[in-house]
Amino acid sequence: MTQISTERKTAYYLGTGIALLGLLLFLSVFVTAALNFGNFDHFEAQVRSFGLRAFGGIVLLFVGSAIRNVGARGLAGSGVLLDPEQAREDLKPFSHMTGGMISDTLDKANLGKHLGVGARPDRVVMLKCRECGFHNEENSKFCQECGSEV
Repeated sequence: MTQISTERKTAYYLGTGIALLGLLLFLSVFVTAALNFGNFDHFEAQVRSFGLRAFGGIVLLFVGSAIRNVGARGLAGSGVLLDPEQAREDLKPFSHMTGGMISDTLDKANLGKHLGVGARPDRVVMLKCRECGFHNEENSKFCQECGSEV
């Protein structure tokens, strides 16, 4: 199974930290405004401070989210690099995880066998070609051996 690299884990946690810092900076504007409600001393300086903290908080929130996304999905998986093969490789741990979770859920609910997930059918229907006698799968429209209509 493919493991996520240490660099990607570091980028993920660093991005999460930056995004949280941005959120706290943005929310501090509202807390400060509520605590200083009705106080108009140094009004222009307060408004400038509010604006800079709010804008800086939003910028940090977006930058942190972008870094977190790249850390979680890799450069190609997050769309920074346009390489479908590398994207598939970057997202492989999550694809395997999702399939495993679905399989575990179906097994717990005893639905895997009933839905035919992961199990081979008891009976296999094969269609015999009228021309050459080759046995084809049941959904075949044409013979896999000679090409004539089944």
